[in-house]
Amino acid sequence: MGKQWVMVADRTRARIFETDGDLDKLNEIEDLMNPEGRFSDAEFHHDARGRFYGKGDRQHSHTSQPRVSKAMHDEENFSHQLAMFLDQGCAMHRYDSLIVVAPPAFLGILRKQLSDQVDKRIVKQLNSDISGYAPQQVSAYLKRHSH
Repeated sequence: MGKQWVMVADRTRARIFETDGDLDKLNEIEDLMNPEGRFSDAEFHHDARGRFYGKGDRQHSHTSQPRVSKAMHDEENFSHQLAMFLDQGCAMHRYDSLIVVAPPAFLGILRKQLSDQVDKRIVKQLNSDISGYAPQQVSAYLKRHSH
């Protein structure tokens, strides 16, 4: 079967496990953190919003909302970082197949970042947030959902 990687991720953390196909023998090889993913948008907006002034008979001011929230921006950056890590592993032939487990919203963001080479190696993707599970719990979860 070759080497298989299992990535268990959410917007704040991604753990990469390696196995030879035996889900009882998961070896954690990487633990990537995204500390910015733990904060809400409100915690980052300390200053007043940008202000614009109109022209004409009267001057009107308008405030500006960011088009992309800080949380969304951080999730996209983290998913890009994860995609690059998976690309490097793929290019170095460190894995032959990949299982991805992530909450639905983050999985969608991540899938947009993955290259065709990595996408071709995905054998299973599961919509779940198990990034805080111990390796034995991850293994048990994967075996329950391996149908």
